[in-house]
Amino acid sequence: MLKRLHSFLNTRSDRAFITSGYIVCVLYALAVLLPLYYIIISSFKDTNAIYSSPLGLPESFGFEKYAKAIQIGGLWRALGFSVYITIGAEILTLLLAFPAAYAIARIPVRMASYAELLFGAGLLIPIFAMLVPVFLTMASLDLLYSPLSLILFYPATRLSASVLLLASYLREIPREMEESAVIDGASRLQIGLKIFLPLVRTGIATVIIINFFSIWNEFLFALILLNTRTRTVQVALSTLRGEYMSDYGMIAAAVVISAVPVYLVFLFFQERIVEGLTSGAVKG
Repeated sequence: MLKRLHSFLNTRSDRAFITSGYIVCVLYALAVLLPLYYIIISSFKDTNAIYSSPLGLPESFGFEKYAKAIQIGGLWRALGFSVYITIGAEILTLLLAFPAAYAIARIPVRMASYAELLFGAGLLIPIFAMLVPVFLTMASLDLLYSPLSLILFYPATRLSASVLLLASYLREIPREMEESAVIDGASRLQIGLKIFLPLVRTGIATVIIINFFSIWNEFLFALILLNTRTRTVQVALSTLRGEYMSDYGMIAAAVVISAVPVYLVFLFFQERIVEGLTSGAVKG
């Protein structure tokens, strides 16, 4: 009798726990999806309709606001510069981060731990402290208002986190694989490129998407280092707001346009991200 009662209570507690978990997940999904829904439907409304019925469906689903945002904000040109700067900064970051992470994680030298601490200290530097030195440096190099200035600057801000993250993935690879390659006569360069690089694809994908979000959404240095001809999409969005009156439907349409590449990148790397999040959950 006592065993049945204990089993019944355990079953009830398990059901309550699972039910509460579902409720929390649904509430979290609503909290995430509601702003997205609001932005999308607002992109098909005028300002009066947004104020009068914030969550209501629009009367029609025309793309006039999108065309207006593209024309007034110059979004196609801004998107092109954003893509160019982001891809260039991503490639440069990986070219610098992977060799540094490999040296720290796999080459047994005394300075490796100090180098890792040095990269960790880079995370403590406030971004605002770099503003004036970076501006003066780019001006002295004659790179002011050039997209190349951001392509060179963004890797400096993302290198510390990228190196530390890749080093953690490289440490998980068994040392026996490296020793076998050394016995077969492989050089350090061959080991790094042909063995470790394919094995840390999950870590590389994680670094790419984290850096993409940071670089794509960066506003301050893009505003300072670029001009109206070379501005990124985030800077272009800020120009759509009027001084006395704003077309919030047009602004919402521009936000949707600027968010599309973010969702495309997330969908492309989605499996790698999930794999990276669950890689330490299952052994064997």
